[in-house]
Amino acid sequence: MAGNRKKTKRIRARKKAPNKANLKANFQRIQKNTKILRELASNEEA
Repeated sequence: MAGNRKKTKRIRARKKAPNKANLKANFQRIQKNTKILRELASNEEA
């Protein structure tokens, strides 16, 4: 029989896995937004 700590570790690992793709997509979207905002800011100055 597995201990509580081991069970908890396995449960958390399983929950984290599907979220990883969402975090990656979210990060890419944020990067794109910052790039657009930088371009707009440079256009405003010029």
